[in-house]
Formats: sequence, C-alpha cells, structure tokens
Amino acid sequence: EVCRDKYDAVLPLVRLLLHHHKLVPFVAAVAELDLRDTQEANTIFRGNSLATRCVDEMMKIVGKHYLKVTLKPVIDEVCYHAETSLGKLSPLWYPCLLDRHSCFSSVENLRYYVDKVFREIVRSSISCPTLMCDVFYSLRHLAAKRFPNDPHVQYSAVSSFVFLRFFAVAVVSPHTFHLRPHHPDAQTSRTLTLISKAIQTLGSWGSLTKSKLSSFKETFMCEFFKTFQEEKFTESVKKFLDDVSSTESKEPSGVSEPVHLKEG
Repeated sequence: EVCRDKYDAVLPLVRLLLHHHKLVPFVAAVAELDLRDTQEANTIFRGNSLATRCVDEMMKIVGKHYLKVTLKPVIDEVCYHAETSLGKLSPLWYPCLLDRHSCFSSVENLRYYVDKVFREIVRSSISCPTLMCDVFYSLRHLAAKRFPNDPHVQYSAVSSFVFLRFFAVAVVSPHTFHLRPHHPDAQTSRTLTLISKAIQTLGSWGSLTKSKLSSFKETFMCEFFKTFQEEKFTESVKKFLDDVSSTESKEPSGVSEPVHLKEG
C-alpha cells in the first residue's frame, strides 16, 4: 500500500530489519500469509512473493561469505577447465554428431563437476550463518503446519530456498555473487548451467522420480541422472537440510565476517 512496486521496498526493508534484529519474525509473518494462498505442497515458496523476495535478499546479504567458502574453489576449477578441451561439455549437446569416446568423456567430466559441487554443499552446513538457519527453521515448521499430511514438505520448504534460490543461482551466475570477476564465456556458461540444473534436481527433496527426470528438455540429462538414483544422495540432502534448519548452537566455524548493511 505504501509502494507502487512492493519489490522496491524489499532490499531497504531487509537491511532495516537486519539492523534491528527483527528479520526472522517478519519473514515468519509474511511467509505465513504466503502459505495461506498455497494450495499444493509441491508449489511451496516457488513464486516471487514478498516472503520469497525477502529471503532471497537476506541470503544474498548474510550468505555472501558462506557462498564464497563453499563454492568459489570449485567454481574456479570449473571455469578454468571449461576453457580447455578436457573440460568442454559440448558433445553432450550434440551426441549424435560426435564420436562415442568424446561423449563418454564429457559425461564423465559433468559427473565429476556435479559430484564435487554437490559434495561441497552438503558438507557445508557448519558454515551456514545462524540467521539463515533461524529463517529456515521457521519456514520448515510453518510449512509442516500448513501441510501436516505431507512428510516431505518440511524439507522442500527449505530446499526451495537454499538449493534453488541460493546455490543453484550462484553456480549459474557466479559473477553476480562475486564468485568470479567477469561474466563467463558461452562455453563456460553452458557447463555451469548443466551443473546448476543437476544441483537443483539433486536438491529437490525426495527420490529422482520419472516425472522429475522427464522435466529435462535434453534427453541426455535424463540418462545422466539415472546414475544419481541412489539413496545416498537423498540421505545426504536430508541430513544437510536438517542441519541448516536447526536452531541448535553450532561450533564457531571461523568463516563468518561482518555484514555490511550500508555502503557509501
């Protein structure tokens, strides 16, 4: 009612509430309003509502260093190797035009990158900022309250942010999150896009069902993901989501840094 475009207010609002240590109760309040209009559990926090935008901005501000220590080394490796013949994934896009050996090599490279990014993420919970954990804890319990008969919704409520809106977006646009100095070239962008799609799918709570696999436009990605249909991946995601949505005190990780709320 105050702003013509409510999203113009999101960033200053988040910064103001962060300064006064009031962001968690505010996010809980607007998320509860958001959930009232959510009819199906599988669409939870997928739109661009005031609640999701506030959490997005919070993660960008509070989670900047968390992203850096978790993803920057592996993103640097991907970008370096994507410029060499060893790291190119182009055979995946045109498998019928290239020899079998090249295609196999590219699939192996993609598998290596996805494995490494996934492994870095699921073991990073100790570095997740306390404020993010508090917000995720609140969202998890609000989701479980809204859909009490769905045991998976408490996980998808968190994964829709930390995987889809945080890690996956940072992988595909590392320059936006200050993980890389420049926008990657076309070849590197294509590699990062495939890795990001993989992380989104692995981060979605539950097993990799046929319906999820069929959502890929590229046939080779369906075949590729069949190699990830193992319980260990699902269990790793579950444990990670449990850890980052817990309010239990964590050991100091030594990777926190001051949050700048105002510049200039």
